[in-house]
Amino acid sequence: MMGLARLIGAAAIAVLALTDVAHAADKIRIGEGPFITGGAFFVAREKGYFAKLGIEVETKSFIDGALAVPSMISGELDMSFMTPNASLFNSIAKGAPLVVVLDRGSNKKGYAYTIVNVSQALADSGLKSLADFAKLKGKKIGVGALGSINQYNTAQALIKAGLDPAKDVQWVVNVSQPDLMKMLGAGQVDATDLAWQFGVFAQQNKWGPIVASGDEIVPDAAIGMYAVRKEFLDKNRDVVVRFAMAYLHAAKEFNAAAKAPDQHADIVEILAKNTALNKPELVKSIAPNWSYVSEDGTPLVKSIMEMQDFWSGKYFHFVEKKVTEAQLFDLGVAKEAQARLAKDKPFDK
Repeated sequence: MMGLARLIGAAAIAVLALTDVAHAADKIRIGEGPFITGGAFFVAREKGYFAKLGIEVETKSFIDGALAVPSMISGELDMSFMTPNASLFNSIAKGAPLVVVLDRGSNKKGYAYTIVNVSQALADSGLKSLADFAKLKGKKIGVGALGSINQYNTAQALIKAGLDPAKDVQWVVNVSQPDLMKMLGAGQVDATDLAWQFGVFAQQNKWGPIVASGDEIVPDAAIGMYAVRKEFLDKNRDVVVRFAMAYLHAAKEFNAAAKAPDQHADIVEILAKNTALNKPELVKSIAPNWSYVSEDGTPLVKSIMEMQDFWSGKYFHFVEKKVTEAQLFDLGVAKEAQARLAKDKPFDK
């Protein structure tokens, strides 16, 4: 009898061990940031959508998606938010084992997330809108980084005004957005491209008015996306697809809340808790300018490839060797997630 009991006990331990292994295989180590453009992720996590599909998300926070690239390359992360910037294209061209699988927000018309502020002195001199950007010739423009989405947006505005963005302005780079607001107020920069909440804050503090938004400059331009390690995707594709299913379900709620925040108090609370905005009233005050997440999950391929072309084109040469769409994207993940959501309807149960 004692031998039988030992056998049963050993079998139970083996079953538990197998269960733990299966559970561990369903963990995704993901890089995220305290930005409202990532709101669909926070909604899915806080409302248990990932857990419902058998996924445990282990989150590590970064203040910029570019800072997560080394952790992705080293294998410390499985997925991360990214922005379509020159450094990402260069990293993949050099062999970084990453592939973009999901959209994470864009400057869709009416939902812009980026904004351009100018100094009060420039506004007083007549720079009131996108049509007046020629007045920025010879001026200092602050952005977080070279080759960033913020520099891309402002450069496009300068081109529309007939200026050469490489020669006609001076770029002030590698400064955080909160510091750029203060520099604008102190006259250390003449213009800056900011996230919507920072642009509003700068205007409210009389540091410099808003003169243009990202959806005016380049409508529907990509802001962010999710990238996954190729090795992780190859070995755990079903897990990544289930992640996408939960994320897409949450994206619909996120977009609906951006349009009518008073009708979605639970979403507003989640965004306040998980983003730099901190307070529900601040989250609501900038709606619908949270960015817009593609509800089918498909990355904005055309927009992202246009950004790569720009950084290796006429004005700038930040990208030395361009990557192909096949190298940069796996569009199958979003498609598989859509199909399974339609077929299985896991969130209707």
